[in-house]
Amino acid sequence: MEKLSYSNALKRAFSVLKDLNKFPEDAEYLMEELSGFNYTQLQLHRNDYVPNDIMRKFRDGLARLGMDEPVQYILGYAYFMGRTFSVNEHVLIPRQDTEDMVQRIIDDHGNNKKSICDIGTGSGIIAVTLGLEFPDDEILATDISSDALEVAELNSENYQTNNVFFKQSDLFAKIEPQKFDVIVSNPPYIAKDEKRDMDLSVIKYEPDLALYGNDNGLEFYENISETVDNFLSDEGILYMEFGFRQKDAIKQIFCDNLPNYVVEFHKDMSGNYRYLKAKKEM
Repeated sequence: MEKLSYSNALKRAFSVLKDLNKFPEDAEYLMEELSGFNYTQLQLHRNDYVPNDIMRKFRDGLARLGMDEPVQYILGYAYFMGRTFSVNEHVLIPRQDTEDMVQRIIDDHGNNKKSICDIGTGSGIIAVTLGLEFPDDEILATDISSDALEVAELNSENYQTNNVFFKQSDLFAKIEPQKFDVIVSNPPYIAKDEKRDMDLSVIKYEPDLALYGNDNGLEFYENISETVDNFLSDEGILYMEFGFRQKDAIKQIFCDNLPNYVVEFHKDMSGNYRYLKAKKEM
């Protein structure tokens, strides 16, 4: 195997990805993760030879980047709120928008023990994060996908969140009658006709089941808002993430289906409305 310095290996990778009209930055991120160096350390070691085992993984990863595979799937993990979570093609890659919503839940929590339900848990990032933040809470995480639940359970095992429990269910269908203090969901909200505007990496690799909703992406807001009142305690709170174009339509859905609820819409760091907080009017 040809010996290359970190600098030369990255130069070649940048050239390859540029020729393919891909993002060169992904190669740098891949090298940082494989080497264990941060950006500054990588610059300090730029003239060092890349060890053979790292070079093999880097070349394999570069080929996969060239086919639009997300770097997180190549690595097998992604970061969420400062922690590492296993991911694969059966679950979505965590995004900053979800971090904003989870931070709101944490800030609102208070000191009392709570029961929490995470609908459509995917990789389990929300349920496991809340389980770590609030070890006295009891958290139920559900998903329709058994493959996604396997990933979520692995992440729970990795962090030993013994207060998080998992159940396969289509929304509330298989949840026993009970009341939760917090219900949270990041449901599929992308309209199918928006697919043409999305990155190829998302279209080709992230699971359709977790991405797309019928009725212009509003299907799950209709379904959840029609049922959620049966599962929320009197002072319970519902949190839901949504697409940045959907606020007005979702506001109308909640007005129609939950007229006795107060709904707040919150912006992400880019200034777009991206999640809601709803609770019964007292």
